[in-house]
Amino acid sequence: MLFAAAAFSNAVAGERTQRFAVELAVLANQSHRLLGAGLAPAQRERLRAKVDSALAVLPLLARDCFEEQRRRDDPRLLARLRRLQVVYKHGQFVTLATDLDHLSRRYPVDMRGLLPLPSAPLAVRAGRALYENLCMACHAFSDPKSPAPAPDLFAMARMLSPTQLVVSLLSGVRGTPSTTLVNPLSNQNVIDLAAYLKDGIPPKP
Repeated sequence: MLFAAAAFSNAVAGERTQRFAVELAVLANQSHRLLGAGLAPAQRERLRAKVDSALAVLPLLARDCFEEQRRRDDPRLLARLRRLQVVYKHGQFVTLATDLDHLSRRYPVDMRGLLPLPSAPLAVRAGRALYENLCMACHAFSDPKSPAPAPDLFAMARMLSPTQLVVSLLSGVRGTPSTTLVNPLSNQNVIDLAAYLKDGIPPKP
């Protein structure tokens, strides 16, 4: 299934435009994880719940984008986004992954000012301070028996490319009960935190 809707302008990626693009990129990655092996049943169930929830809000995020860019809603795009929910509910995960890949290319995350990641000690030190103040309480002491345990950010950073890591960090600070719907971190904060997770030493609990 191809998406014929014209992509919106990302020349000035506002918060709502960026959030929609980030959500698409994360969903595309999650849909590929659903196709892979190696997930424990509990992990697969959590992942499916995340995908299901995210697909339900995509049309709302798209409308937010167009409102931010002062454009009319694109009914073709909104219909395609709703169609993703149907594809998912029918277990057509290959189609879901293909369609989300296509969408995430048409509506890319604005990486200007975020990549490449620095390796300078100053950035790593700043990232450590952010991690200890904002992230460590949940991510370093995650309860594995929790229905949605916070991931180990250092393990995640080892597995992901710099681009994937930045997208994951942008996703993690959006739309959660602790951060509301607004990204509380500046681009420089995200860069520093990603640099620390890539190159720094985890603090001892």
